[in-house]
Amino acid sequence: MRDDFAINQVGELACVYLSMTEHLQLDCFIGNYIKTRNLRAVADISSTLRTTLQSYPGKPPVMINELNAWIDNTLGYRAAHPDFPQLEDA
Repeated sequence: MRDDFAINQVGELACVYLSMTEHLQLDCFIGNYIKTRNLRAVADISSTLRTTLQSYPGKPPVMINELNAWIDNTLGYRAAHPDFPQLEDA
């Protein structure tokens, strides 16, 4: 097994693909997910994401949009738009 697949791996998920030739290591993906959902203030969010990813039903290679959608659906988060403040649903 290659070293990059053995480091910081959750289950069989070692990296997340941006395209067929570009990928993010799992730690980088988790950091990006936390940033794009404004989840920095959520206690233990990194551990929560790692635990949730252990039950991801897909098989590698995993595309970033698929994984983002699955986590959003599973945990109920949404991406934050960088130009607009977060709006509360009425």
